[in-house]
Amino acid sequence: KRAEVAVLHAVKALGSAQTNFAGGQGYYNFLTFMAPFLEGMDYEEIKQLMQMFVYEMTQMMVARGGQVVFSSVQLSPGVPTLWRDKPCVYRGKVWNGEQAPLRTYGEFEREVRLLFKALMEVMLEGDYWGKPFSFPKPEISIEPDFLNEDEEFNREHPDLPTYQDLYLMTFELASKYGTPYYDNQIPPYRGAGEGISCYQCLAGDELVPIVDSNGRTRIRKIEDLFEDTPEENRQTDLYGTEFAPLDAKTPSVDIVGMTASLRPFHGIMRKKHSGEVLRITLESGWRITVTPDHPVFTLAAGRFTKTSARRLSTGDYLPVVKTAEFGSNPVRELDTAEALRAAGHAGEIVLRDGEVNIRNAKNRGLSEMLPVTQDFVRFLGYYLAEGCSDTSGRRYTVRLSFGKHEEDLIKDAAACIKGFLGYEPLISEEATAVNVTVNSKLLYLLLDAISCGKCAAEKNVPDLLFDVDRELVGTYLDAAFRGDGNISVQAGQQGSYIHRARSIRIKLVSRNAVQKLVWLAQRIGVQMNYVEQETTVTHPQTGKPYALTAYTCTITAQDQIRRFSQKTGYGTTAITGSSRQTGGIFTRLPIEASGLQYTGLVYASQYASSGHHSAQVSLIRPEAQTGNVERLINGDIHPVRIRSIERLPYDGYVYDLVDVADTHTFTNALGIVTGNCCAYQFSSLADEDDEFEDKLYFREGKHFSMGSWQVMSINCPRAAYKAEGDQERLFAELKSFMDIAVDLYRIKRRWMSLIRTNGRMPFAMQRPKDPNTGERGTVGVDLEGLVYTIGVVGVNEMVQHFTGHQLHESKEAFRLAVRAMTELEMYARELSKKHNMTIALARTPAETTGQRFAVADLLDERFREHALKVIKGDAEQALDMLGTTLDLPIYYTNGTHVAPGAPVPLTKRIEIEHIFFPIVDGGNIFHVWLGEARPDPRGLMEMAMNLCRTTQIGYFAFTRDLTVSLKEYREYKPVRQDRGTGAGLSPVADRADA
Repeated sequence: KRAEVAVLHAVKALGSAQTNFAGGQGYYNFLTFMAPFLEGMDYEEIKQLMQMFVYEMTQMMVARGGQVVFSSVQLSPGVPTLWRDKPCVYRGKVWNGEQAPLRTYGEFEREVRLLFKALMEVMLEGDYWGKPFSFPKPEISIEPDFLNEDEEFNREHPDLPTYQDLYLMTFELASKYGTPYYDNQIPPYRGAGEGISCYQCLAGDELVPIVDSNGRTRIRKIEDLFEDTPEENRQTDLYGTEFAPLDAKTPSVDIVGMTASLRPFHGIMRKKHSGEVLRITLESGWRITVTPDHPVFTLAAGRFTKTSARRLSTGDYLPVVKTAEFGSNPVRELDTAEALRAAGHAGEIVLRDGEVNIRNAKNRGLSEMLPVTQDFVRFLGYYLAEGCSDTSGRRYTVRLSFGKHEEDLIKDAAACIKGFLGYEPLISEEATAVNVTVNSKLLYLLLDAISCGKCAAEKNVPDLLFDVDRELVGTYLDAAFRGDGNISVQAGQQGSYIHRARSIRIKLVSRNAVQKLVWLAQRIGVQMNYVEQETTVTHPQTGKPYALTAYTCTITAQDQIRRFSQKTGYGTTAITGSSRQTGGIFTRLPIEASGLQYTGLVYASQYASSGHHSAQVSLIRPEAQTGNVERLINGDIHPVRIRSIERLPYDGYVYDLVDVADTHTFTNALGIVTGNCCAYQFSSLADEDDEFEDKLYFREGKHFSMGSWQVMSINCPRAAYKAEGDQERLFAELKSFMDIAVDLYRIKRRWMSLIRTNGRMPFAMQRPKDPNTGERGTVGVDLEGLVYTIGVVGVNEMVQHFTGHQLHESKEAFRLAVRAMTELEMYARELSKKHNMTIALARTPAETTGQRFAVADLLDERFREHALKVIKGDAEQALDMLGTTLDLPIYYTNGTHVAPGAPVPLTKRIEIEHIFFPIVDGGNIFHVWLGEARPDPRGLMEMAMNLCRTTQIGYFAFTRDLTVSLKEYREYKPVRQDRGTGAGLSPVADRADA
């Protein structure tokens, strides 16, 4: 009931936990849960209690060897959104309106702010001699909840510190002692509370296919999808990132299984971007424009791994989908009345006896549910190629213009119009063309409603076509290509061999129309190439030249031409009479990137000697078509080589889809697979924890507890030594180390089960009684929820041995590290399922293990020569000391860090290390070394907030170098020498025992 007792219980609980668990002990959301006990206290009383907490924690020597508790407390400067409306627990009750009157944690914002201030002041003051407190380690939570001030609360409580004030105190502590650690929850993969910040985005004009809540396909510019959402539903974070909720589905790819399906997503985000974007163009001409940090996937050794766009190079392979068919129910009727109303034409039409018409119309109308027939679809194809719509006064005209020689097309178009409209169009011969005209306001408005476009530059493929029967897709494409397409046969000669290049193409001046044609063709299994070309044309009226961008989709590979001709009836003259099996980039696999060996190919010696980088799938031997190669051949995605990467200036909004379920990927309308923004939240655990709601409300004593049963680290450099230059063997060696760890975990699990059965963990297994019901609650520590952690040591030295370069020295080394970590992360998931235990891949605090591994490899004659080339520290002295001690001055770099001594600026370290944070499941930390300097806290805060906002670094600390006297503590600061006595800095060191 008393605050003092609550504080002391908090202390004793951590001390008792340390006797059961060897690692760190800590409290999540510490101040929020303590706040109710301190209700109404004045600041001096609160500060005294925080001093008692820190001093008590420092005086409990209960860890191994009589050390203080290895402890931490997560601190937020206010009550997080997740807990503001939850009933609080204190004085033996849950204040939920049943055991006690309803009270929520949100009522204790005052106490949380004062607790935060008090704890910071205690730690800033240090102990009696001014020494810093190393424990409990304050973990400062940087959350979106507290980056915007609660202005109303601040006005009502001018005596309380603001969030900005409290955060600044932590940076004063960092500047003085380097004590705090910072938990950055802003990046998308962390996304605490309502955080939606993202910096990985697409240009606004990227076309994206989605399926709406009615099951109908829509292909829009991503910026238009955002603008179509109600403005009142949008959210904006501190940095101006806007989120527009939209519950829909999008074509998505499981990168591991290489399967495509429709997946739900939650909305679209946008933010301002001023800088450069990257336009990535593939050999098929397909392209995508993204910010440099946007996640993409590249093929290496048969698997696609995630990287950022800035790390791509020409010659890399990106995944593209091979199908746009996802099994939706075909549309057989068009609700004309609804389509016209949705387009804003409700006031123009009347609905009578199942027929839609224009008010006071003379011609007959259209059926309210217009059948989607061959005639209607064929007319739409002709309209794309040869149509236009215009209005003058009260006259509305829809016109198809054909060449005079195209008599068959003229007759066919007229027949199509009569077939679905019920009356004959007007056919008129002009000077250079024959026009097939319909003077109909109703048809004019309908074409507008289904977004066909009015002129050449506005032409569009109606979304309707992406939901009709596939046979009708062939009908539409046949009409479009007969109207404006062409077949090209070009002869060439190589020696005595004469060859003919045949192609089918259609060229338009509408980018949207051509890109949507590429996606539409995939519904019938045809992959088209795409070309954008700047041209100069002569204006037909003025005769003056002007610039015009033309957009072309082409089919050049014979297998695609045959399929297109079979499905549409167009292009038979482009089919070669040769019996040779020929294909394009979609029937070829890259040899090296797919993990193929030349021995797995027919004509292996010819491929090896010619230097070809890809091979026809038909020439891959059956015995080589296994594993990843088999998935690449039969999966839903195909690797296509990057032809060019252009850096373009950009100043405007960029966009991304948010939280594509499970896969976190989507495609643009050209089929290029890309990553999405993942705004994960703590509350997302509700999907994984059946008791999540019970824990939030403390029902039956249920509560959150998290941790690890066991931590083991693997020696990555040794795996590299054993792999002998074979990358696949490297991954196999690393996985074998993980297998060893899992074998030990299984032994640990059996052993711990025996200990639990015999009641040998009394603190962790206690079940306190509910003082209100007398019933025992749940076990104190959720032992079944604890994870098994595998850490990595020496990734930098691993890639150095393999590539000859460290992480900071080459892209090749960096890519190998990312690939390896991705492989291990996926394998950890496999092991978790196989052994029914949660295995987490992490960076662990294994700096001493880094020394131990390096010493072990130096002692082992099998690895000594390799180790000497990559170990850090003083290798020569270590060799001299061999046989005298194991405490040798050498080490491997821990985790995925850049080597501490690497001569690179902080920005370079950030650029490299932040990529690994989303890959590992935890434990990673980024160090900012301050040396002996004591920088301005405001400068530190500005830098840290920028780091939080613009990188994926999830956990970081500012580390100072301190000189400590063994007899008397004092802080040594560098001071400038008197002017004229010398340049530079001179340390103050006036005690011989320092």
